[in-house]
Amino acid sequence: MIKQSRRTRFPMALRRKGTPLRVKIRGFTLIELLVTISIVAVLATLLFPMVQKSLEKSGDAQRTSNLRQIGIALLAFANENDARFPLAAGVLPYMQDPTAEANISWQQALDPYVSSNRKIFLFPNSPLSNSTVQPSDSVAGFFLGSRAAYVDYLDNSLSTIEPLNLLRIQNPSAYILAGEVVFNSFPPEDADRDNYSTDPALNGRDEIGKPAKFLFADGSVRQYARFDQTSITTRYNGPGLSDPEW
Repeated sequence: MIKQSRRTRFPMALRRKGTPLRVKIRGFTLIELLVTISIVAVLATLLFPMVQKSLEKSGDAQRTSNLRQIGIALLAFANENDARFPLAAGVLPYMQDPTAEANISWQQALDPYVSSNRKIFLFPNSPLSNSTVQPSDSVAGFFLGSRAAYVDYLDNSLSTIEPLNLLRIQNPSAYILAGEVVFNSFPPEDADRDNYSTDPALNGRDEIGKPAKFLFADGSVRQYARFDQTSITTRYNGPGLSDPEW
């Protein structure tokens, strides 16, 4: 008795010898494709605020870190220069002749104290923060809080503006030593930004506006949304003194 093979046999009419078996693959229908796109769109809508918030927190931490590093460099500079900070002398690009001390920006004056890490002068997430260009662009930067020296120059009719003197600051925890440039009125090439005659962060506002971070003379970093004259100052003997020129 001959045993029949258990292997499935295809009739010759269905599959000829040497002809490969073709399997029909079913594709997406238009409705299925639209449903898939809708689901992806909903997920993107849900995830985008979370990603944006995460980036904002990262940028917020970086701004605080940059200001603290600037503060360390400023205090180190003052320690070696009779308690005086770099002089903000006007509109100066970053790369001036370093041998002419009066012609370099306060940012460049801090180079030896930041190991030439110039990116700390840039605003995080700016187009320049991952590049090698100089940190003197209108989209980024921090200012030096030298207004006390400027007011001293005006009140005492001095012949020149003196560098800010750390020992004359009566309330270091309230004195703005540096801050974010929010209201940018500086030329793009200026790496010597200051608050001599204008407030680059809060624009002298008493009402609540866009918040800005500040470095204070005691090394702390805090954020304010308005210029609170009872708790922050730009004068040697503040707070509690108004700034009518602002």
